[in-house]
Amino acid sequence: MLAIAEGFAVSADSIPELQGLSERAWVLLAVTDLFEAWAIGWPAGGAIELHDHGHSSGAVVVASGSLTETTVRATPEGVAVIGSHHIEEGQHRTFGPRYVHDLTNDQDVQAVSVHVYGPRLTAMTYYQLDDGGRLGALRVEHLSPLGPFDTTADHDPS
Repeated sequence: MLAIAEGFAVSADSIPELQGLSERAWVLLAVTDLFEAWAIGWPAGGAIELHDHGHSSGAVVVASGSLTETTVRATPEGVAVIGSHHIEEGQHRTFGPRYVHDLTNDQDVQAVSVHVYGPRLTAMTYYQLDDGGRLGALRVEHLSPLGPFDTTADHDPS
Protein backbone atom coordinates (compact mmCIF):
# COMPACT_ATOMS: atom_id res chain seq x y z
CA MET A 1 0.00 0.00 0.00
CA LEU A 2 2.85 2.36 0.76
CA ALA A 3 4.33 1.97 -2.74
CA ILE A 4 0.92 2.71 -4.28
CA ALA A 5 0.50 5.82 -2.10
CA GLU A 6 4.01 7.02 -2.95
CA GLY A 7 3.30 6.57 -6.66
CA PHE A 8 0.12 8.63 -6.54
CA ALA A 9 1.75 11.27 -4.31
CA VAL A 10 4.08 12.30 -7.13
CA SER A 11 1.26 14.13 -8.95
CA ALA A 12 -1.47 14.50 -6.28
CA ASP A 13 -0.63 18.16 -5.62
CA SER A 14 -1.66 19.05 -9.18
CA ILE A 15 -5.23 17.65 -8.99
CA PRO A 16 -7.51 20.59 -9.95
CA GLU A 17 -10.28 19.64 -7.45
CA LEU A 18 -7.79 20.02 -4.59
CA GLN A 19 -6.63 23.57 -5.41
CA GLY A 20 -7.57 26.69 -3.40
CA LEU A 21 -9.64 24.88 -0.78
CA SER A 22 -11.58 26.48 2.06
CA GLU A 23 -12.53 23.06 3.49
CA ARG A 24 -11.16 19.55 3.18
CA ALA A 25 -11.89 17.78 -0.10
CA TRP A 26 -11.07 14.34 -1.48
CA VAL A 27 -10.78 12.66 -4.84
CA LEU A 28 -10.93 8.93 -5.51
CA LEU A 29 -7.77 7.92 -7.38
CA ALA A 30 -8.22 4.16 -7.78
CA VAL A 31 -10.29 1.27 -6.50
CA THR A 32 -9.76 -2.46 -6.98
CA ASP A 33 -10.95 -5.56 -5.17
CA LEU A 34 -7.88 -5.22 -2.92
CA PHE A 35 -7.52 -1.51 -2.13
CA GLU A 36 -8.78 2.01 -2.65
CA ALA A 37 -6.68 5.17 -2.99
CA TRP A 38 -7.68 8.77 -2.29
CA ALA A 39 -6.04 12.20 -2.55
CA ILE A 40 -7.14 14.59 0.18
CA GLY A 41 -6.70 18.35 0.21
CA TRP A 42 -6.28 20.05 3.59
CA PRO A 43 -6.72 23.83 3.78
CA ALA A 44 -4.87 25.69 6.52
CA GLY A 45 -6.47 24.53 9.77
CA GLY A 46 -8.19 21.55 8.09
CA ALA A 47 -8.73 18.57 10.38
CA ILE A 48 -10.64 15.35 10.89
CA GLU A 49 -11.68 14.01 14.28
CA LEU A 50 -10.30 10.86 15.93
CA HIS A 51 -11.25 7.81 13.87
CA ASP A 52 -10.20 4.38 12.70
CA HIS A 53 -10.61 2.58 9.38
CA GLY A 54 -12.31 -0.55 10.66
CA HIS A 55 -10.65 -3.73 9.41
CA SER A 56 -8.55 -1.91 6.81
CA SER A 57 -4.83 -1.22 7.04
CA GLY A 58 -3.45 1.87 5.38
CA ALA A 59 -0.68 4.14 4.24
CA VAL A 60 -0.66 7.95 4.17
CA VAL A 61 1.91 9.94 2.19
CA VAL A 62 2.05 13.74 2.37
CA ALA A 63 2.36 14.97 -1.22
CA SER A 64 2.70 18.67 -0.33
CA GLY A 65 2.70 20.74 2.83
CA SER A 66 2.69 18.93 6.15
CA LEU A 67 0.22 17.31 8.54
CA THR A 68 0.19 16.51 12.23
CA GLU A 69 -1.10 13.10 13.25
CA THR A 70 -2.35 12.38 16.75
CA THR A 71 -2.57 8.70 17.67
CA VAL A 72 -4.54 7.27 20.58
CA ARG A 73 -4.45 3.78 22.00
CA ALA A 74 -5.99 2.41 25.16
CA THR A 75 -3.90 0.70 27.85
CA PRO A 76 -5.17 -2.54 29.43
CA GLU A 77 -6.60 -0.31 32.18
CA GLY A 78 -8.56 1.61 29.55
CA VAL A 79 -6.67 4.90 29.85
CA ALA A 80 -5.60 6.52 26.58
CA VAL A 81 -1.98 6.96 25.56
CA ILE A 82 -1.62 9.85 23.12
CA GLY A 83 1.20 10.39 20.63
CA SER A 84 1.84 13.06 18.02
CA HIS A 85 3.81 12.91 14.76
CA HIS A 86 4.60 15.67 12.29
CA ILE A 87 4.52 14.33 8.71
CA GLU A 88 6.43 16.48 6.22
CA GLU A 89 6.16 16.44 2.44
CA GLY A 90 7.38 13.08 1.13
CA GLN A 91 7.05 11.38 4.52
CA HIS A 92 4.53 8.71 5.39
CA ARG A 93 2.71 6.77 8.08
CA THR A 94 1.47 3.19 7.82
CA PHE A 95 -1.02 1.49 10.12
CA GLY A 96 -3.04 -1.64 10.76
CA PRO A 97 -6.70 -2.26 11.48
CA ARG A 98 -8.41 -0.37 14.33
CA TYR A 99 -5.65 2.26 14.42
CA VAL A 100 -7.15 5.37 16.05
CA HIS A 101 -5.81 8.73 14.88
CA ASP A 102 -6.65 12.16 13.58
CA LEU A 103 -4.92 14.43 11.11
CA THR A 104 -4.61 18.21 11.14
CA ASN A 105 -3.03 20.79 8.89
CA ASP A 106 -1.50 23.14 11.48
CA GLN A 107 0.25 25.23 8.84
CA ASP A 108 -0.77 28.43 7.03
CA VAL A 109 -0.57 26.74 3.61
CA GLN A 110 -2.62 23.99 2.06
CA ALA A 111 -1.50 20.36 2.23
CA VAL A 112 -2.31 17.37 0.02
CA SER A 113 -2.00 13.74 1.12
CA VAL A 114 -2.60 10.35 -0.47
CA HIS A 115 -4.35 7.60 1.51
CA VAL A 116 -4.47 3.94 0.46
CA TYR A 117 -6.58 1.40 2.35
CA GLY A 118 -6.66 -2.36 2.01
CA PRO A 119 -8.94 -4.08 2.06
CA ARG A 120 -11.27 -1.34 0.84
CA LEU A 121 -13.02 0.71 3.54
CA THR A 122 -16.31 -0.71 4.81
CA ALA A 123 -16.64 1.14 8.12
CA MET A 124 -15.05 3.96 10.08
CA THR A 125 -15.52 4.50 13.81
CA TYR A 126 -15.20 8.01 15.28
CA TYR A 127 -13.99 8.51 18.86
CA GLN A 128 -13.69 10.99 21.69
CA LEU A 129 -11.66 11.18 24.88
CA ASP A 130 -13.71 11.64 28.03
CA ASP A 131 -12.69 13.75 31.04
CA GLY A 132 -11.12 10.66 32.63
CA GLY A 133 -8.80 10.09 29.67
CA ARG A 134 -10.72 7.11 28.33
CA LEU A 135 -11.34 6.55 24.64
CA GLY A 136 -14.97 6.01 23.66
CA ALA A 137 -16.71 5.43 20.35
CA LEU A 138 -19.03 8.24 19.19
CA ARG A 139 -20.44 6.68 16.03
CA VAL A 140 -19.77 4.13 13.31
CA GLU A 141 -20.20 4.99 9.65
CA HIS A 142 -20.79 2.03 7.35
CA LEU A 143 -19.53 2.72 3.85
CA SER A 144 -20.97 1.46 0.60
CA PRO A 145 -18.47 -0.31 -1.64
CA LEU A 146 -17.13 1.82 -4.46
CA GLY A 147 -17.03 0.71 -8.07
CA PRO A 148 -14.03 1.28 -10.36
CA PHE A 149 -15.66 4.34 -11.98
CA ASP A 150 -17.28 5.78 -8.86
CA THR A 151 -16.33 9.42 -8.31
CA THR A 152 -18.48 9.92 -5.24
CA ALA A 153 -17.44 12.23 -2.46
CA ASP A 154 -20.19 10.95 -0.17
CA HIS A 155 -17.88 9.50 2.44
CA ASP A 156 -14.81 10.98 4.04
CA PRO A 157 -11.90 8.55 3.56
CA SER A 158 -9.44 10.31 5.86
